[in-house]
Amino acid sequence: MKTVLALLLALSSAVIGSVVGRSRRPMGRFSMGQVILIALAAVLVAEGGTIVWVGPPDSVFQPVLGGLVLGFVAGFFSGRKPPPPDQLPPNRPH
Repeated sequence: MKTVLALLLALSSAVIGSVVGRSRRPMGRFSMGQVILIALAAVLVAEGGTIVWVGPPDSVFQPVLGGLVLGFVAGFFSGRKPPPPDQLPPNRPH
């Protein structure tokens, strides 16, 4: 039961981390749903492998922190920064 709860904590914190990471760099070719799926897959592989290899964690902070970090990295590196305001094209009415 501790294993399932640790994976659920890691997965839910990965979603939060990916949203926060993507908010820092909002422009990108991947949609937010794809970024969340990538973060969830990364957490399942990393945290799931760790839990199977070592066993369930002693503290709840280990899967939460791992999920946040992996989600943030997935969100941050899936996007790019918007251009500075002086390089944006002028607004033209349609």
